[in-house]
Amino acid sequence: MSREDSNPPDDAPSRDVVDPLIRAHIYSLCTALGGSSVEESGKYALGDDALACLKDLRRWLKLYDEKLNRYDVARCLSEMKLVQSDLLEIIAMWKDEETMVKPKHRIVLACIELLAPLTWPFEKNNEQMTMNHHRHIPVLQFAQASYKSAILQHGSRKILKDIVRAGLPAMAMPTIERGERDEGIIKLILYVVRNITIIEHPMPNENDTGEEINRSATINAFAEQNVLDLLLTISSGIADDFRAQDGVVMEAIYHLVKGVDVESLFRNDEQEAEKRGKDLTSLLKMEDDMKRSKTASTRHNRFGTSLWVERNDGTRSFVSGQDALLGKAAGLEKLDKSKKYKKSAGGDRKGVSKKTEFDMTVRLDASARKHLRSFVEDFIDSGFNPLFLSIRRAIDRDVERLLDSHTRQYFYLVAWFLDAERVRRRVIAKDRKKRGVTGVQEEDSFGVVAAVLNHEFLVTLQRKMVNWFDLKQWTELQAGMRCFTQILYTVQDMMLSPVEDDQEIAENIQNRLFYEETTMDLVHNICKSYTKQPFKWLDDCTEMVHVHLKLLEKYSQQHEHMFVRSRRRQTKKKKQAALETGDADADELREENEEELVAASKRAVRERTFDFQRFEAKYLNQSCINTFIAFLGFYKELDVNQIMRTIKMLHRIFEKRKMEVLLYRMDLVDLLYQMMQGSKALPRSHPAYKQVDQFAKHYLRKLFKKLEAEPAMYVELLFTKVNSTIHFLQHGYDKAAHVPRSRPAAELQIKPGEGLNHEEQIGICVGALLDDNNSSHVEWLKDILKSAATERKLWEDESSARALLEAEGRDPDAPPPEPTTPPDIYISPSSPSQKTALFKNGTLRLLLTLLGCEKTDLINETLETKWLLPSHLTSHTLSSNLTILQKFANDPPTFSDDLVAADFLRRKLLPRKRDALSSASEDENEFEPNDPRPREPKQPTGKKRSKRLKASGEIEVEKAPAKQKEKMQIRSEKFVSISDDESDDEEAARAFFEKEREIRMMTERLARGEKVPELGGRGLGEGVEKEKEKRGREVGGKGGRRAGDKGKGKEKEKEKAKGISIFNADTSSESESEAEVEVEKLTPRPRARVIASSDEDEDEGGQKDTGDDDDVEMEDIPKKDDAPTGGQDSDDDDDEDLVPVASSRPARRRAVVVSSDEDEE
Repeated sequence: MSREDSNPPDDAPSRDVVDPLIRAHIYSLCTALGGSSVEESGKYALGDDALACLKDLRRWLKLYDEKLNRYDVARCLSEMKLVQSDLLEIIAMWKDEETMVKPKHRIVLACIELLAPLTWPFEKNNEQMTMNHHRHIPVLQFAQASYKSAILQHGSRKILKDIVRAGLPAMAMPTIERGERDEGIIKLILYVVRNITIIEHPMPNENDTGEEINRSATINAFAEQNVLDLLLTISSGIADDFRAQDGVVMEAIYHLVKGVDVESLFRNDEQEAEKRGKDLTSLLKMEDDMKRSKTASTRHNRFGTSLWVERNDGTRSFVSGQDALLGKAAGLEKLDKSKKYKKSAGGDRKGVSKKTEFDMTVRLDASARKHLRSFVEDFIDSGFNPLFLSIRRAIDRDVERLLDSHTRQYFYLVAWFLDAERVRRRVIAKDRKKRGVTGVQEEDSFGVVAAVLNHEFLVTLQRKMVNWFDLKQWTELQAGMRCFTQILYTVQDMMLSPVEDDQEIAENIQNRLFYEETTMDLVHNICKSYTKQPFKWLDDCTEMVHVHLKLLEKYSQQHEHMFVRSRRRQTKKKKQAALETGDADADELREENEEELVAASKRAVRERTFDFQRFEAKYLNQSCINTFIAFLGFYKELDVNQIMRTIKMLHRIFEKRKMEVLLYRMDLVDLLYQMMQGSKALPRSHPAYKQVDQFAKHYLRKLFKKLEAEPAMYVELLFTKVNSTIHFLQHGYDKAAHVPRSRPAAELQIKPGEGLNHEEQIGICVGALLDDNNSSHVEWLKDILKSAATERKLWEDESSARALLEAEGRDPDAPPPEPTTPPDIYISPSSPSQKTALFKNGTLRLLLTLLGCEKTDLINETLETKWLLPSHLTSHTLSSNLTILQKFANDPPTFSDDLVAADFLRRKLLPRKRDALSSASEDENEFEPNDPRPREPKQPTGKKRSKRLKASGEIEVEKAPAKQKEKMQIRSEKFVSISDDESDDEEAARAFFEKEREIRMMTERLARGEKVPELGGRGLGEGVEKEKEKRGREVGGKGGRRAGDKGKGKEKEKEKAKGISIFNADTSSESESEAEVEVEKLTPRPRARVIASSDEDEDEGGQKDTGDDDDVEMEDIPKKDDAPTGGQDSDDDDDEDLVPVASSRPARRRAVVVSSDEDEE
């Protein structure tokens, strides 16, 4: 395009909106920049000072337009068509081999520096716009559309490629070596790419549809000129090389994919053609229905029509318009519309109902869909985790380079790419099924989207959603809802993944999501907050609630014991009490602003058991039901999944929760009628028609039964159900109101150990009441005691006088009459504050108790419980108590060490209740050892453990529990008398210790295998021979037991109870060395069961000894009465009956001490 063609005419009215001097400067710079070459026709030639002209134009844009907030320079450049005529031509002249030529490179960079501000999007609010903005912005928007068209449709087809090539030297440098200029070049290139993706046609029409700059054209140009590859490269290296460019790259990707249907992106050509055919068929049918509903245009349409309908009672209704002649349904519908009350909608000042960019839908052609699908798959595999992890960290740090819109775009992109990944997996699964491929593949892992499947991301999402909900930023909240929903969908797919790591991660995410009660309450609150938001917002809200309830119900069913963490805000009690009582510092506390109060408050966190039924009941209210019914009202625009989502929610309320009354509404009845039989009813071929029809029939059947049973429901159909009447309408009776019983004040007492008498204790209570500014209570008690003492004195005087009179006329021999008792004196409070103090003031109640007062009801005390002065209190006692009370009221007690009266009071400790477990444990040792009362023998336990120890050759020592030992020691005191104490007999004590020393020395010698002399007048050899004979009779075979072991079980128990030492040994041959196992007396030590077994020894020939003594269990030595006679003196004392039996061979044993706790259990 030539410069002459681009110049506007001299009489153009646009010249009036810009200062002529500014226009002259800008035009002169554009002319000096360059133009058509004289030597070569059609070729652009640079001026002598082209670089200087470009820099001057950049200064004008920066110093005049940006600083003064005007668009005069940009308006002049658009009139001169600088971009189309000069900048693009200069960039197109740059050849590939001149990439590293600095003069050429600097000129191209100067052109890009002008392109960036000229294509910058306009984001001015109405409140910030001036008259100059309203003049220039509409013109500049069309100019930017022409800039984008020129860049995408340039003849060289390499403008974007050259722009990217201008930043390659800076991108190739390591991060450490880059300077500010290099970082600026990279950012400049990305901003130009971002601006081009944002620019759209401001006003498409029949002549200018804007197809040359639509989304398909942009994606195709980006794919052909390597812009998509640039975005992938920077996204994958965002963590190491391009950390500061994450926001710009994300914004460019956002404007490329927003509004694109993910399902259509992954369809092949055949599926897309089939889908478009179905859409065309539905559109043609819709158009046909619209034509049928309208009256054909004739000259009679100008005539009016008036109809009237007469009812049975003689009244008439009139309908105007020719539409009523089309049919009965049309006439009645028009009649209903005339009767409908139309409430004024009012102004939507906050723009709640305004459609946003989330509500748009973009259709792509085949080539653009192919290029974008390839880019999306590569981005998920390589750039998803680095880019979104970097942005999430930047959002948490609240860095300056990120704007508020970036957070919204971030969550939208996370939701969009998670949905794309799920759809891609379904496509891959179908392809595998066709090919017959089975097994776990590498692409089955969800690691490509792991950056958003962790606790940190969930915390960031929850915090932002709570903030947006509180500030009522519905567009931002919609992005958060979409992201939260897609995370739930992804977790649901991960639970079904064949990779175990994905299942563990999904379980962990569910634990995090469903552990915080604030997250679940947020979903419920969002569902209740629907008012005028657009359709897409309503769609996202209902989908989030549906998926959340579904997953939460399934998770709660899989986990029987589920806990959630709830938080509640609590302010400091001191500040609250000061504000209520009106202290002197209350004014200062009121001056604290809201931020200081929030900082001073704290969050109380507690865990509680989660009940899904209880949480589900939160959705049983009119607000949540209104949200779903409003969404179902768009049934003509809903697909089968959206309709079934609403029907399932209504079925959950109506059938599962049995809250039919909530759905008995006239608007729902009318909606179901319109869906099934109305003029705009669902066609029978609709996939959801059968389910909706079944629900409607079931709903209406129950409604009619309810109306027959309760005719009052006809009236309730017209009104909203409130919580106070729902229970009555559902069950026919009012819900029992739960009134919490008020508890009296905790009982107080004087701290023990203070050594205070009765008078001092009364003084403590009086001082505590006075310190609490309750002097009125003390004065009230003084009045009560004064009147009571007077009344009691009068009664006593009267009783004495009556007794004297009766004594004069009574027979001296007659028995004296029984003395009469005075009546109780009740304490009646004269004001509600005194009545409350008797119930809630613990100090006052303690003072009444010290004064001798009593309560009429000691068990079920209420606010109406009376206090009284009992009859046993004499007038003298009451007068003395009154004197003490007056004394301390006039002169309160004082204490040292800065103590106050309240420091001597404490809560009275209640006696501990004995539970069943403690009583049962105490009853176990009710019988003492050697108790004459019989008791049943305890059943042996732990048999498996004992058998295992015997088989392994270990020694098991059964130890009594510590509690049992303690009780045995305590209860043994009743069996010990003073006469048994022989501590004063020195001769007996010396003989006892001497005998113990001899036994210890003998044991040591036996352990070394030496011969020992006779002990206590008994020959050792004789005892050994007797033991041999006894063991020979009782031991039979390898590992055998004694034949009479069962018959002597009771005798062994008696011996153990008496504390007799048990020696067990096995006697093989006399030639082998001797060994001895000594067990000391068991009393008062715990009971012990000793089991010993010797390892199998091998003889010299390598053969194992198979004698009868291979495995012998250590048993009790028989008492002297049962032992064979001969060689033993029956008059010996008990200590002499303990015969150590030596083994004829060394035995290797392993010993283990096993507590008998498991046996006791």
